[in-house]
Amino acid sequence: MSQKRKQASAKRAEPAKNTASAAGKAPGAEKNRLFFPVLLALTLVPLLVHLVIVSVDPNEAAQVGTAAYGDFFSRAKAFVLLLIGIAMLVLGIVFRRKFPEKRGRVLNTYLIAGGAFALFTLLSAAFSGYASIAFWGAHDRAEGAVTILCYLVLLFYSIYAYRTERDSRNIVIALGIVVSVCAFLGVFQFFGHDLLFTDFGKSLTTAPWDRDKVTDMYSLSQSGRLYGTFFHRDYMGSFAGIVFPMFLALACFAKSLRSRIALWGMALLSLWLLLGSTSRAGLVGVFAALVFCAVFFGKKIVRHWKISAGCAAAVLVAFIGLNAASGDVYTRSRIPSLFSDIAGIFQSGGADYLPQLPVKDVSAQGNTAVVVTQKNDVLKATLNDHSMSLKDQNGQKISVETKDGNSAIADERFKQFNFKLVKMGLNKDSRGIALFIDGQPQFFFRIGSDQTLHLTNAAGTKDIDSLKTPPSFGFQGKERLGSARGYIWSRTLPMLPGHLLLGAGPDTFVLNFPQDDLLGKYWAYGTTNMIVDKPHNLYLQIMTGEGGVALLAFLLIVLLYVIDSIRLYALKKEYRQSQVFGAAACFGVVGYLFAGLFNDSVVSVAPVFWIVLGVGIAVNFQNRKELHDAP
Repeated sequence: MSQKRKQASAKRAEPAKNTASAAGKAPGAEKNRLFFPVLLALTLVPLLVHLVIVSVDPNEAAQVGTAAYGDFFSRAKAFVLLLIGIAMLVLGIVFRRKFPEKRGRVLNTYLIAGGAFALFTLLSAAFSGYASIAFWGAHDRAEGAVTILCYLVLLFYSIYAYRTERDSRNIVIALGIVVSVCAFLGVFQFFGHDLLFTDFGKSLTTAPWDRDKVTDMYSLSQSGRLYGTFFHRDYMGSFAGIVFPMFLALACFAKSLRSRIALWGMALLSLWLLLGSTSRAGLVGVFAALVFCAVFFGKKIVRHWKISAGCAAAVLVAFIGLNAASGDVYTRSRIPSLFSDIAGIFQSGGADYLPQLPVKDVSAQGNTAVVVTQKNDVLKATLNDHSMSLKDQNGQKISVETKDGNSAIADERFKQFNFKLVKMGLNKDSRGIALFIDGQPQFFFRIGSDQTLHLTNAAGTKDIDSLKTPPSFGFQGKERLGSARGYIWSRTLPMLPGHLLLGAGPDTFVLNFPQDDLLGKYWAYGTTNMIVDKPHNLYLQIMTGEGGVALLAFLLIVLLYVIDSIRLYALKKEYRQSQVFGAAACFGVVGYLFAGLFNDSVVSVAPVFWIVLGVGIAVNFQNRKELHDAP
C-alpha cells in the first residue's frame, strides 16, 4: 500500500516536473507582450514619412519667412511617438505588477538623473520666451519638451519592460527592418531617383486632400548621397553610427550559419547606409565605436586573430567596393576633408574674415541703400517711385549697361554689384530691393509705406539695425571648418553662460541664435540667406535648449552606462550571448554619442538611441545580477 502511494505521488509530480523542465529549456522563449510598444516605436517612428501642413508660430515665421510649412519627416513621427509614449505610461500603470522587479543603486541613479533631465526640460520650456515652440517644437523639427519627455519614457519603459534574450532578438529584428527599408530606398536616392517623391511615393506619404499642396515639392536627396527616411544624410550618419557597430559585433559572435548570414547582411547594409550618406559625423561615430569594440574584445581578437583578420578584411573589402561605387567620394573627399578639419582645429587662429569680404558695410539711409566696399568706395542706390538711381560718394552718377535683358553696373569699382526690385514678405506682395553680389542676392531692403528703405532679412519680415559682428568665442579664421560648424559654434559658445541653470527652451535655438550676423553668414556659407536652426552638436543643443543641469543629467546617464558596460564586458576571455548583446548595445550608444559631436538630436533617430540605451541598461542589470549570483 505504501508503494502504491509513492507511485501515485510520483505521477502527480510528473507534470509539474515537465513544466519546470520546459521552462528551463528555453528561458528566453516566452513572449513579452509588454515589450511590443518598444518594438513598435523602434520600427514605426524612424520609417514614418507623412506630410503634415504646419502653421508656423508667428515668432518663428518672422524669422524663417513662412507662415505654413509642409513637414514630411518630423511632425508625424513626433505625433506617433507621443501616442506610443502615452500608451507606455498607461501600460506601466495598469500592469505595473507584471513588470520584472528591478532595483539597485545603479538603477536609482538612472532614475534620479532622468528625473532631473525631465524636470529642467519642463522648467526651461515653461520659462521660455517662446513657450509654444519650447513645448511642441520648431516647424520642421518638432523636438520640443513633449517629444523629449517621450524619449525619457522610451528609456525607462525599455529598461523595465525588457525581460529575456528573446527581447534582444526582437530588437535586432526591428533594427534590421529599418536598415533594410532605408537601404532599399537609399539605392534609388543614391542614383538620383528618390522613390519618396515619385507619384507613387506621394500617394503613400500624402493625404488625398493635401496632394495639391505638394506639387512644388522636390526630392531631398542628391545624386551620390542618401538619407532613407531620416530627412537628411547627416541624420542617416547618426543612425548608421548606432546600427553598424551593433550588427558587426553580433555578426562576429553569431553561432548558427543562418544567424551569421543574416547579421553580416545587416552589417553590410548598415555600412552601405554610412557610406551612401557620406556623413563624416557618422564616420566619426563608427570609428569611435570600433575602438571600443577593439578594447572590449581585445583578448578574443588576439586569441582568434585569424577570424578577426577575416572579419576586418570583409569590412575593408565592402568599404572599398562601396567607396568605388560612389565615385571614391570617401577616399577622394570626405575622409581627407575630415582630417583637414581636425588638423585645422589645432592650428593657430587665422586672419579676420571681415577684410576678405567684398563689402565693409551695408545700410539704409532714408530712401537710399548704401554699400561701402573694402576699398572704401561708396555705392548709393536711391529709390524714386519705381526706379533707382545709382551714385558714388561724390554724387557722381553710376552708369548701368543692359545686355541680353540683364542690367549691370559698368563702373569697375562696383562691377560685382547690382540692385534689383524684388517681391518679398510672407505674402510675397510686398516690394523690396535686393543687392546682388557676383550675381547672387545677398542683402535685402524692405520698402516702407513712406518709400523709406529698411535693411532686412531675406524674407523681409525682420529689420536689421546694423551689421555689427555679434559676440563670438574661438574658431577665429576657422569659421568654415566642418561645413561652417566652426562659425555656428563660435556664435553659440557665448550663449552658454546664460544657460547654466535653465536653457532658452527646447527647439528654440533658431530664435536665439544671432541670425542678423549677415557678414558672418556670408563668409561661412557664401550667402546671407541662411537660417541657422540648430547648433550641429548634441551637447550644445541640450545646453542651450534645456540648460546646464539637464546636460549634466544626460551626461551622468550615458557615462554611467558606458562605464558600467566597460566593467561588465571589457577584456573578457569568454562571452555569453547576453553579454555580446550588452556590449553591442554599448557600441551603438557610443557611435551615436560621438556622432553627436557634429550632429543634433532629431525625432527620426533619437528614439532609436534612447531605446538602445534603455535596453542596454536592462541587459547590464541582468548580466550584473547573474554575475553576482554565480557560484
